[in-house]
Amino acid sequence: STPNFITSSRAAVAAAAFMSVAGITSAQASGGIFEVIHPDVVEGGIELEALNTYFAEDVPAGEERSVHEIALGVGVTKWWKTVAAFEIANPEEETAELEAFEWENVFLLWQGGGNGGHDHGHDHDHDHGHGHGGDVIGFYAALEVPNKAGIDEGALALGPIAEVGLGSVTLLGNLFVEVPFTDDEDPGLSYALAATTPIAESWKIGLEAHGDIDEAFGDAPDFDDQSHYFGPAIYNALDLGRGRTLETRFAVLPGLTDDGSRDLALSLNAELKF
Repeated sequence: STPNFITSSRAAVAAAAFMSVAGITSAQASGGIFEVIHPDVVEGGIELEALNTYFAEDVPAGEERSVHEIALGVGVTKWWKTVAAFEIANPEEETAELEAFEWENVFLLWQGGGNGGHDHGHDHDHDHGHGHGGDVIGFYAALEVPNKAGIDEGALALGPIAEVGLGSVTLLGNLFVEVPFTDDEDPGLSYALAATTPIAESWKIGLEAHGDIDEAFGDAPDFDDQSHYFGPAIYNALDLGRGRTLETRFAVLPGLTDDGSRDLALSLNAELKF
């Protein structure tokens, strides 16, 4: 069960989801990786993730053609999941290199029984891995350490994550404050949002939005210099039996700004749960 110190209502969760749609609650597009963090924790569960982004445009030598992340997550308790992730950059005309290490944590704060009343955190079979059948509020905390510069150039990412079901639509959203360890940078914001709906037993389609605003609490850049992406996505969950599920997602994400975004990002993520 979730911690007893959090009490709320379905209305509060719906309000959190509404704020996500309004741009107040969302997740991460840091380092070219596009992922909406789910408030999903299974005690004793193990998750293997491969997150991949390919930039479909002319890329000058030395700039990233693609970015990849390999992650291993473990459900430590019914309300805490911890993840170790390695980010790999693939520069144009250069050798791929390890760019950063991330230690991520997901904490469940509250969960309800909306949209079917399924309980969270008991198995991997809820809704075939696509939205979990109930409303959830959680908290995300991550430490990023660049490979070359070390922890002195690292950063913390902190913020809420939420999921709510509204009829056949599932809304997911997070908003992260990114706090750099260097003295010459102000904190920034990163967000992501997904709205999905089922089209078949194991398939969903949806729309996603991702973005970053550097130094959002200081001298924030003009909109054209910020990073914002928006586009369609398709999701599949394949039941492999024996408590194993393979979830895949493919998103086509055009950049919305002239200078801060790449022209087109193709994002393919895969996650094995067991």
